[in-house]
Amino acid sequence: MIGILIVSHSPEVAHGVKVLAEQMARGRTPIAAAGGTHDGALGTSVDLIAAAIEDLCGVEGILALVDLGSAVMSTDMALEATGTPYMISGAPLVEGAVLAAVEASRPGVDLAAVAAAAARALEAKGVDGTPPTIPTGDPAAVVPPDTPVVEAILTVTNKVGLHMRPASEFVQTAARFPCAIRVRNLDRPDRPVGDARSILDVMKLGVLSGQRLHVCAEGQEARAAIAALATLVAGNFGEE
Repeated sequence: MIGILIVSHSPEVAHGVKVLAEQMARGRTPIAAAGGTHDGALGTSVDLIAAAIEDLCGVEGILALVDLGSAVMSTDMALEATGTPYMISGAPLVEGAVLAAVEASRPGVDLAAVAAAAARALEAKGVDGTPPTIPTGDPAAVVPPDTPVVEAILTVTNKVGLHMRPASEFVQTAARFPCAIRVRNLDRPDRPVGDARSILDVMKLGVLSGQRLHVCAEGQEARAAIAALATLVAGNFGEE
């Protein structure tokens, strides 16, 4: 499992981002945060960061997200002392932490995949960038001819559509199955087909209440995957 480390010059910012990321990952990703100095002033402390890292004991790797460039040195020093593989992401703190936490909640993902998900954070704002290739699978990948294919059209009926929390649940449900799952918004044909395991792809569909999702699963447990997603959508993601 990959852990997420959040470092900010402000204790309040560090805590707030941690709470948000934990909610989006539904508690399935180890997340630690450190902010400010020992006396509560704005800044960073190697000791406080090292203490936060102790909460990530036992993870296979750590992805760190920081708010300002001057936090990189403190974070790097604290992480280097752990001996645990790590990366420091250049992604924006809030969006990057949320995307990384959701990606890390998927079973079997490695540090590179989590870092790549965080690097796509600017796409959520429509900002042009050159993110790295994501090693989480291409939804348009060629599938062997005898692979089972199951499709369904699901109507989203919760009040606010596929906003961040239900999109996170959709992605985490899809990630439980070994098959490839593609999804598109039938009512917004201008939006691209997305990978149902990518929180960013699902968010970019722009699904509003009353709109229809075309979901196509290909491979092992395809029928079970469609059934699980259909149940999730029909239950309004647990919302009223």
